[in-house]
Amino acid sequence: MHQIFYIDVDEEVNSIIGKIKKSNSKYNILVIAQGALLMQSAVSLKLIKREIDSLDKKVMMIIRDERAASMAEKIGFPVKKSLEDVKGLNTQAVLKKTDIQANRELSRKESDSLDLSNIADKKNRLINLGSDSFISAGAIAERKRESDEIKNIKLSEKESVFDKFPEDNAGNDSFLEQQEIAFKNLFTKSPEQTMPENKDEFSTNRILKFLWIFAVVIVILIAGIGAYFFLPSAEVKVFPFNKNENLSLKLNVAEDSGSFGEQNSLINLKTEVIEKESMLSLNFDASGEKGDSNQKARGKMTIYNEFSEASQILVVTTRFLSNDNKLFRLLETVTVPGMAMKDGKMEPGKIEADIVADEAGEEFNIKEATFTIPGFKGSSKYEKFYAKLEQETKGGGSSGNGLKVVSKSDIESAKFKTEEQLKTQLRENIKNSLTEEKYLLDNAMAYEVVDFSVFPEEGSITENFEYQAKIKIKALVFSAKEMNEKITSFIKANSDQDKFSMELISFENNYGNADIDFSKKTIKMDVNVNAKLRSKIDADKISNSLAGKNRDELSDVVRNYPEISKVEAVISPSFLSNSFPRYPSRIKVTLSQD
Repeated sequence: MHQIFYIDVDEEVNSIIGKIKKSNSKYNILVIAQGALLMQSAVSLKLIKREIDSLDKKVMMIIRDERAASMAEKIGFPVKKSLEDVKGLNTQAVLKKTDIQANRELSRKESDSLDLSNIADKKNRLINLGSDSFISAGAIAERKRESDEIKNIKLSEKESVFDKFPEDNAGNDSFLEQQEIAFKNLFTKSPEQTMPENKDEFSTNRILKFLWIFAVVIVILIAGIGAYFFLPSAEVKVFPFNKNENLSLKLNVAEDSGSFGEQNSLINLKTEVIEKESMLSLNFDASGEKGDSNQKARGKMTIYNEFSEASQILVVTTRFLSNDNKLFRLLETVTVPGMAMKDGKMEPGKIEADIVADEAGEEFNIKEATFTIPGFKGSSKYEKFYAKLEQETKGGGSSGNGLKVVSKSDIESAKFKTEEQLKTQLRENIKNSLTEEKYLLDNAMAYEVVDFSVFPEEGSITENFEYQAKIKIKALVFSAKEMNEKITSFIKANSDQDKFSMELISFENNYGNADIDFSKKTIKMDVNVNAKLRSKIDADKISNSLAGKNRDELSDVVRNYPEISKVEAVISPSFLSNSFPRYPSRIKVTLSQD
């Protein structure tokens, strides 16, 4: 048997699912009111479909609205427009023979008490099922009016719903089985219902497939045309003619660059004078020997300054007299530091110094002594400057070995070495101070020794001595940028121009002997220029000439350009290697730097 459920406008999904769960029948019919909320969302229908599938039940929907009916069919529900579509198969269609007989007897017994208004009302609901007025207020009023009219009709004039089946069929099992099968088929989409949809889907798929194949063919054709016109490319390497030229010219540099006049091979530049001065002191070993065989004692003392916080310079050979009246002299100039505060207490300044006895003799070999400075005698410094022997003096006596003294050759050697080192430093200082726009010739520099000194002087007995020199340097420089610009103009004006234009790639200057006058601040010299020139190439013009040409025509094109010595070309892809691209933009022309 089956059950029918009437779904109101605002009935929710959970309520509908609950009704289906409680149903004792596998086959259920949902009569959907017009505009029901259930039909506003496919999600709600899918939830109901999933639930009845899990319960192994069948549900048919009675829906009048075509849009809602279409949506329900797509989700998988069998759909009818009204119960009139299933009129030939009523509730008795699925009942067995014994059930039909029992229902007939029950009908006869209860016919006297049957509420005709209920029968009329049910009939009216079946008639209006699925219509717009199914649950409307107008429909309810109409059903009430019809119910009142039916009450006046005798029960004998009405057929029982069970009388619709002939008695001679009540015992026919075959008839019941056919009715049951027909009823169950109502809960499944018929081939006639599904086939048109499948046909449309099939037709749509065929159209989409055709369009896809057509689109692929069009893309391939477009790609082929694009490849033909745009894919080919060529790289052309052009070798211009190269030429070397040697040119000679004269370079004059002066404070007034126009004083030399103008000549074709003469370049006049303005000079700039740079002067620097510096001092350098170097120590050297004494190599001279004194003829006296008697040797003087040597040692080391510490000199103290308790006079003031100012330092005191003591020059070489300063005399120191010991407390036993032995005279010693300093071997080098020293500066005694002034007094300083340490741990809240003033302490004297001090420094160590080498000393030598003023005379030869073993008596100057002493182990300890205190010294005063005779040169300070009579002043306040005499008591405040003193010295103590730190290392005993040795070597005094007559051993037959000569003493080292500062010789004349020592001083001359020290002078040369000191001045050369100082000149090198000054020369590097000037070069480092110049920018790239300034140029300095190696021999455009003059040196002047401003001052020099030797400590100790020539003939002094000492192991080493100090030479100090002060030198001034004067350099004549000029603008390298201006010189190169004028040489470039000279080369362009004097180089041979063949059938085609040449451009200057580079040049190298070889300077001859310079006549430099530092007093006049002028430089005159010859310059030999080795210039490298190259023919001018118009790359765009060549690419335009090669566009669309066959590879065999390359030599013919090159003949029209005498400024080209040779050409190398590579065309890509390889299957188009016999033709250059039709568009010049696809031909890349590069100039060889060789």
